[in-house]
Amino acid sequence: MRVKPGQSLWIKLINKMDEDNFGPHEPNAVDYWNMLENPGEKIKYRFYKRTVADPSLLKIDTPNIPGHFDHTNLHLHGLDVEVHMFDPVGTHDPDAPHIAIAPGQCFCYKFNIPDNHPTGMYWYHPHLHGSTAIQMWSGMLGVLYVDGPLEQELADFGVKKQEEFVIWDPVFRNVSAPTHDIEVDEFLMGQTTLSKIHPFLINGKDAPTFELSVGEVLWLRVLCATVENENTFIIYPEGREDEPWDESAVPFWVIGADGVTYSKPAEKHILVLAGGQRHEMLLQFEEPGNYVISQQGIQGMQFFDMLGHPHDQILATMKVVDNGANPRFLPIVPISEMTFTPGYPKDMDIDSADIAASETIVFSMGANRDEAPFPQYYVNGKSFAGNRLDFFARPGEVREYVLINANHNVHPFHIHVNRFQIKEMGSELSKETYPVLKALMDFDPFAWRDIVVVPPNGRARIWVHYGNYTGKTVFHCHFLAHEDTGMMSTLFIGEPREGFF
Repeated sequence: MRVKPGQSLWIKLINKMDEDNFGPHEPNAVDYWNMLENPGEKIKYRFYKRTVADPSLLKIDTPNIPGHFDHTNLHLHGLDVEVHMFDPVGTHDPDAPHIAIAPGQCFCYKFNIPDNHPTGMYWYHPHLHGSTAIQMWSGMLGVLYVDGPLEQELADFGVKKQEEFVIWDPVFRNVSAPTHDIEVDEFLMGQTTLSKIHPFLINGKDAPTFELSVGEVLWLRVLCATVENENTFIIYPEGREDEPWDESAVPFWVIGADGVTYSKPAEKHILVLAGGQRHEMLLQFEEPGNYVISQQGIQGMQFFDMLGHPHDQILATMKVVDNGANPRFLPIVPISEMTFTPGYPKDMDIDSADIAASETIVFSMGANRDEAPFPQYYVNGKSFAGNRLDFFARPGEVREYVLINANHNVHPFHIHVNRFQIKEMGSELSKETYPVLKALMDFDPFAWRDIVVVPPNGRARIWVHYGNYTGKTVFHCHFLAHEDTGMMSTLFIGEPREGFF
């Protein structure tokens, strides 16, 4: 899907899912009770509370039980457009429900792309609370580009080759096993251990090969569309991926992130990516041969020191051929000397004096065996309730959020239809024990992002500049099983009315 600044984007979404045959069955109290009697996989976080004598005694948090797997809606991730989670689009009604399109029904969206909208890579996916993860694991996602000057600027530098690189963890699939027929269960649990059985796919393929010439610059447009996993992006000469990346990895350049172009390239040896993040990259190789893009080092850091969350793997191979330094493949200047039109002008950078208010947002996890869903996920000690307004901001103002992660797991924070600058990151975990943590917390304080990974047992400080769009929307953890089971909050942008809070 492509659009330009100043245009209107009309989308008719038709739900053709079969209401009788899509996904697992929706779990009920009996299902949770049976599961909590024997949770299965040994995990390193502590269980709390004792199981109850029968299902009728379970505490049920109904809004956060996974379900409505055959209903859907649409979220344009990262775009500066009208709020569109709740019905109708742009609503200011605090009681407005989620847009929920049933099988056989359709819904029409209209979005106005501002004239000054940053140009770059965005994406779209379903976002109905309770069914988002299941539908994303099944492949309901796509790329959206806001076209602008970057395409011509790269062409003027002699960069002619462009490829998409969409990373996806497709663990919802039919299988033939004695105990189950789908890999993701109705509780949205256990999926991150499946990366060894079902590797991450790139553009829908298992470890594809890309080909380019020595000296040629490849513009790689990377979307991390994983549902419940982080990834690293590291380039090694084939066979050397067990060596330290600081010593052996091939450098690459980042020229934009989350839809916002940088004014100049930033050289990297490693990136840590979480679901929803996008990066515009330039790759160039000086020697022929095979190079691999490696996902490694996340195990243990991502989830309570548990290995296999996710497993290390080769994402793709770059086959570099020698074409005799043919000038038609070569850029006219070195990558380090290229300059681009930035997505936001420098005078948009936020100054501390602009901050209207500072708030603390705590992401935490519960493991109470007398409650469903299990485990429980909270924002400031509360699970999601769509009819409750949790946070408020006025259009045009700047707010500081101090994001706290109370557990040894990962929570990518995403706020809808607004961007922010990251000003601080930290973690109590050891960078020696988890070397990838250093790369995770490598940030540019002046880059504009729409997702930040709040490190395990850690924090991030962000400054959000709210735009002109008003109404009811959300922010949430972009590990989507966490979001579906409670880790989301409502946000009202506009002047609060009496009784809102």
